[in-house]
Amino acid sequence: MLTATKILQGTPVFNRMFPVDEDRSLEEINSWPALMIVTSFVWLLVAGLLGVAMPLIQRFELGTDLFYTALTAHGAALAFPFTFQLMVGISMHRSAGCVGKPIRGALPALTYIFMNVGAALLTVAILLGFNVSLVVMFPLPVVGVATGQWSMGVLVLGFTGIALVLTMMIYLYPVTVLKMLFFGEKREDLILSERTLDDPGMLGMVLATMVLIIMGTPLMIVASYVLLALYGIIPLDMVAWATKPVVFQFAFFTFAHNLMEAMALMVISGVYATLPLYLSDGTRELYSKRLANLALWILLLTSFSSFFHHFITLFPNLPATLAYHGNIMSWGTGIGAALSIFTILATIWKHGMRKNPGILICLMGFVLYILDGASAVVTSNVAWSFQLHGTMWQSGHTMTVIFAMAMMWMGVIYHHYPVMTNRTLDDKMGMWFVWLFTLGGIGAALVMLAGGSAGMPRRHADWAQGDWMVYGDLILVFGLLMGLGLVVYAMDLMKSRQIGGVAEGAPEAAE
Repeated sequence: MLTATKILQGTPVFNRMFPVDEDRSLEEINSWPALMIVTSFVWLLVAGLLGVAMPLIQRFELGTDLFYTALTAHGAALAFPFTFQLMVGISMHRSAGCVGKPIRGALPALTYIFMNVGAALLTVAILLGFNVSLVVMFPLPVVGVATGQWSMGVLVLGFTGIALVLTMMIYLYPVTVLKMLFFGEKREDLILSERTLDDPGMLGMVLATMVLIIMGTPLMIVASYVLLALYGIIPLDMVAWATKPVVFQFAFFTFAHNLMEAMALMVISGVYATLPLYLSDGTRELYSKRLANLALWILLLTSFSSFFHHFITLFPNLPATLAYHGNIMSWGTGIGAALSIFTILATIWKHGMRKNPGILICLMGFVLYILDGASAVVTSNVAWSFQLHGTMWQSGHTMTVIFAMAMMWMGVIYHHYPVMTNRTLDDKMGMWFVWLFTLGGIGAALVMLAGGSAGMPRRHADWAQGDWMVYGDLILVFGLLMGLGLVVYAMDLMKSRQIGGVAEGAPEAAE
């Protein structure tokens, strides 16, 4: 029995939701992904409770400190140990099943440890008062120390957690996937559905991992110097260049924006890989692989520099030309999205689609992703950015892309679940999750965008001050709908049934 399987079996409740199948020969590709997925669900529970708490804290006036703590912890838990770790688990499982390589050894173990230990350290720092946003605007963390909002020890603790998470995202996970895809001996007994790089489902994974390494390395260089100085290993004078706001912001946004683009490439490739398996005529082919791959390349090339549209509010650090370039590239990503929409709809129109909760969850998540893309194009506009960048509109944009990607990955889980656990899920409960989470996600997105257009500031602890409480109440309502959908999803996992071998008529889960 592998270490990851032992850990999972010793986890109460969740070991019933996601039991690793040991009876067949696939434990080596199931074990670590299953543990990562289950751990991401634990973080989702934390993030969900904090998300519901925020409007309640505002409604009952429980204090600004409590609100900022809940807000910061909610964003951190939702973005990294939940959504990103969920992607890591599923994409590793897909990669292993497509190339016939086991997931074992130091790399997957370190990937799991760095993400969760780092997220835990950051959470402790947040509880101790380290209430910075996901957009870590330097030197605000140091200003917090100078003004007594948190101690230098808490700052070092928080930055240590962030460094561990970044190391996992930028190096450990991408290297693990690339090692599986291009190195090591293939084992026939682990191949579920062999694929090559001309397949959009595989191409998207490779492009995404390369984006993480290339666009994340500048941030790791800057962050490493800062962390070494905070530990006292090198003098602070040596990192003066790295602590200049313009240097830190460029390095941070170069990675942070491309992180979301990389996750989008990965999740779109997951939809491309999964949709053909549910076509009515059994074709198992997209309408056009060339169009699908072209969409991925366009998304890659345009997203590289679209992050410049965030810097229009940082004059005079950025030449106006680059801000307009970022706006143009944001529209360029829309071309890639349009090609993806056409490919998906044309595939369904030509071949038909079997009604299945997993693929419907993926498609509804894709709809939410398109809504988010539309909001991003609006806020990328130089004129609109001045009006919307500091409002709830930007929070809505960020949260919506996280909701959308999480929803698509949860749909792909529905597809992978039988081969990972040798159990089957209930389609009726799956359908309830589809519509509850879709309604809640789209509703919450539209409310946050509407609040931003009405001038509601993001990270603001007094919604009643500007008559914005109505938006907070609506966010709570739609958040509870999403929460109810997640409860149904969890119940579906808890009530899964043993199927004795591969489910009859089900496609191979790693395809």
